[in-house]
Amino acid sequence: MSPTSELPDWLENALDALRAGDIAGWMAIYAADACHEFPFAPEGAPRELIGRDAIAAYMAHLPSIIRFGALTDIRVRSAGNELIVEATGHHERVVDDSTKSLSYVWFIERRDAGVTRIRDYMNPLQLAAIVSG
Repeated sequence: MSPTSELPDWLENALDALRAGDIAGWMAIYAADACHEFPFAPEGAPRELIGRDAIAAYMAHLPSIIRFGALTDIRVRSAGNELIVEATGHHERVVDDSTKSLSYVWFIERRDAGVTRIRDYMNPLQLAAIVSG
């Protein structure tokens, strides 16, 4: 499981959709029974979203807060149906067009070409700077 800087096509396409503000395009990667976890979520924020509908409802408000940008410092490890991605996202806050960076570590599990679980370890301090300024 040696690292690469190349995201798999299915994930790159989903991220392209997210960058375009196309939440439905992003949601296409999820299995119906998927779980998206945020283990480092700040107090009061959801720690676990279960099912595609719950994930979509959460994602729907993001384009009004943030414009997703490029990922850098990408490190990908893949083993079977599991993927580990480390990256830094460079995004813009909608309210003031300021650029903010967000460090990610994603543990992704798939079944039958659909994402069944994402454990999303984004940096909560950086996230707070995006949300609250």
